[in-house]
Amino acid sequence: MSRPQKLFPDRLQWYARKIREKGPRGVYRHLILRIPPWEHELVIDKYCEWKFGISTAAEITAAELGHTDPDWHDYAPSYYLSLRRILAALPLAGEDVFVDFGSGLGRCLVYGATYPMRRVIGVEYSSVLNEAARDNIARAASHIKCEIEVVRADAAQYRIPDDATIFYFGNPFKGSVLAAVLENIRASLGRAPRRIYLVSHSHEEHYPFEQQVRRCPWLGLYREVKLHRGYRAWIYTNDG
Repeated sequence: MSRPQKLFPDRLQWYARKIREKGPRGVYRHLILRIPPWEHELVIDKYCEWKFGISTAAEITAAELGHTDPDWHDYAPSYYLSLRRILAALPLAGEDVFVDFGSGLGRCLVYGATYPMRRVIGVEYSSVLNEAARDNIARAASHIKCEIEVVRADAAQYRIPDDATIFYFGNPFKGSVLAAVLENIRASLGRAPRRIYLVSHSHEEHYPFEQQVRRCPWLGLYREVKLHRGYRAWIYTNDG
């Protein structure tokens, strides 16, 4: 039987209602026993959107975001389950500064700010998405545990804060844009030497983003994170 491409809205709403009634623990067994594995992410996404009171589920083309450079990719948010596994694999110490490149509607910012961080920063080129992200952050205020900063900038021109320690990339760009961002990170390390972690959530090893990061001589693989549907993310670090 072929895998469905998406969950029908009425069924998704039904699962979301059950989660609200029983809580995530109460429906966990139901999820495992009855919902096909490829639908888990969609159900959890719906629950988290309801829990935080936000709306971040959208796919937007690079052209719609105002990008004409082919090195820029379309925007789509990371799944909450993927974010949970990635953040669990990082050695968070409570003083980390987390930077999300291509932060879009703010899903990663809101979720990241529920963890022990000192600051979370979103770098996004689209002013429309930045305003939507700020609205989402405001609605999720009761769940947020640290400062969130939303910056409108071309990633290649963004000056890396010298206290930033975690850099998250959901496959937002490649080529000259990525090369400039990596060089900006390295320049920041020259100004303020420290241990940093770079998260590549590009799903497959052969993706251009992933291959370009692996050719970076000052970064080494720290951990591979297995995600749902056979996808993976990779965490890199420097020598500190």
